[in-house]
Amino acid sequence: MVANMSNSILSLPTTEQPGPLDSLAEELKRCFKELADDAEGQLSGRNFIFSRYGKDVYPYVGETDEAMVPGCIIPVKEGRPVASVDSTCVLVGETSEGSLYAARTAVGVSFGGAVRRFFRLGPVLAYVSKDGVKGLGVPLSSPELGLFLSDHVVAERAIRNALERRVVGSLLASDENLVVMADGSLKHPMSRIGRAVPGGKSLVGFSKSSSLIFSEGAVSSLTRAKSPSYHLLEEGSVVTLLAKFSADGLVFRLDVASDSEAPETVLGRVLWNDAFSAGYPESLKVAHHLSIFSKADDQALKAFVTKQFRVRGIPTVGLRTIALGSFRGGA
Repeated sequence: MVANMSNSILSLPTTEQPGPLDSLAEELKRCFKELADDAEGQLSGRNFIFSRYGKDVYPYVGETDEAMVPGCIIPVKEGRPVASVDSTCVLVGETSEGSLYAARTAVGVSFGGAVRRFFRLGPVLAYVSKDGVKGLGVPLSSPELGLFLSDHVVAERAIRNALERRVVGSLLASDENLVVMADGSLKHPMSRIGRAVPGGKSLVGFSKSSSLIFSEGAVSSLTRAKSPSYHLLEEGSVVTLLAKFSADGLVFRLDVASDSEAPETVLGRVLWNDAFSAGYPESLKVAHHLSIFSKADDQALKAFVTKQFRVRGIPTVGLRTIALGSFRGGA
């Protein structure tokens, strides 16, 4: 089967004279077989989640680890605001020397089991060129700047994180005792959200997508639990765990940082003060929907930039459609 698969993938026209790619094809066939032999012991019989082309997926309940007993999330019946932060960054346009981005952050505040307030900041414009990032005061090294200029996805994420970090920092510096919740992991390599948390406050990173969600046994055991539950994965200054906040909810990965309270206490405060749909906090859902840019926002931004900076819009065509054309195989 391996030989058939490799022959299919690395097929070359059959000619009487060896072609320049024949030796490379033979080498890749050997690599394919070596990989298959090495991976057989690691993949054989394992639960496997197939990619859906970039879409976030969630596993159906599989085998349960009977030895794993989830901890119960006990509501802490004390009113304490949960301030959830989410942000979005989009590419507005480009010049010959740089790119202009727009970012927006939104905050949803829950208290006593319902969303009570919400607001958003932005759009904020940021221009990335060889001279740096103008508009957010983000210091960058030369390698980082080069990556920003060549990859819009990396630049959008970094600008979004920089703005979100400022909002989270302002919330943590406020006089009110809060549970601040940010979308995404606090331990992600590109996360710039600080982990230092003042006394009386807590910071939670709430991840919709994480490889930890595919932990065999743990997610199934939590899913089958009849009440809000959690499972501790990693201790330290930032505690990582899996948790679900409603009996029929999904399981999510959380990173919890708090100088004054145990992680299960922080979870109890979130459970009591926020509302949940499918186990996802309503405050974070509101922040997400308020931060995204609609088509109307996109058109308004372009009109603003055209008027404010007196730019000349150049007509464009779809590059990929013209260069690659359209080919649809199959019946």
